Amino acid sequence: MLMKWDPLEGEQKQPKKLDFLLDSLLHKLSGSSSQDITVIIDKWESIVGEKFSQITYPTHIKNNKLHIQTNDAVIAQELEWRKAQILNATKSYISSDRIEALKITIKKT
Repeated sequence: MLMKWDPLEGEQKQPKKLDFLLDSLLHKLSGSSSQDITVIIDKWESIVGEKFSQITYPTHIKNNKLHIQTNDAVIAQELEWRKAQILNATKSYISSDRIEALKITIKKT
């Protein structure tokens, strides 16, 4: 005997969109949203300049820290020196309280 599936009372009948679910999950895990990192990725060249945008990559935001990867220690040091400039440029694209610091890591290839 087959039973018809009915959603629970008060539950939506339509599935939720994936971007909504990802945004909700990211917010619970790190306090940020996928929209914030998407904006930063889209504007990365404007934030760090053409030269650095080709050799660095913003990966995610966690605990109000923007995580950036590069594969060169010299570039990582240069980004460290430019932290204030990068933070200010980032704040022009997203809410100023979303990112308070940078975390720069070197990814070995």
